[in-house]
Amino acid sequence: MKNKLIVLSILIVLVGGMTGCRKMYELNQPKEQEVEYSAVWPLAGEWWVNYESGDYISGYTPLFTYNTAGEDTDKLWISDNGNWWTYTVKSGCSVDAKTFSGTNLVSTADGGDAVYDIEVQITNGKVIVDGGKSTSGVVCDSIYFEVEFEDDPGTVYQCSGVRRTGFLEDEH
Repeated sequence: MKNKLIVLSILIVLVGGMTGCRKMYELNQPKEQEVEYSAVWPLAGEWWVNYESGDYISGYTPLFTYNTAGEDTDKLWISDNGNWWTYTVKSGCSVDAKTFSGTNLVSTADGGDAVYDIEVQITNGKVIVDGGKSTSGVVCDSIYFEVEFEDDPGTVYQCSGVRRTGFLEDEH
């Protein structure tokens, strides 16, 4: 009888110990982070784009689209961060339709010797979810819009590209 109690006690300790270890293992696993998107997702992002007009093609340049500080759902910042024309404008947008545009948008331009404000027109802006492929072939979102600058009147540039993937083979 005494042997049965000893064996039973050992089994209880082993089962309890294994259960406790499993619980500790589960508690020590990293929790998956919940991703919080901005109010204008999927319009917001980093993009690799080309600007084209007639025979002119810019080559890939970075473009940034992002939310306002007030998390407005009907406004979107668009900026080349000085990588092509040096413009940053706040445009109207529709998150549900995934579109954006704006007329008479004011941007501060840096002309080398002088800093001045210019008007920028952005039309036909849209983001197509899973509508593009990166250089390496990864399916990603695409962006398109037309832009005209006050200091280059009459020239409309078509801007098109894909969301930055972060993979080295897709960096330009």
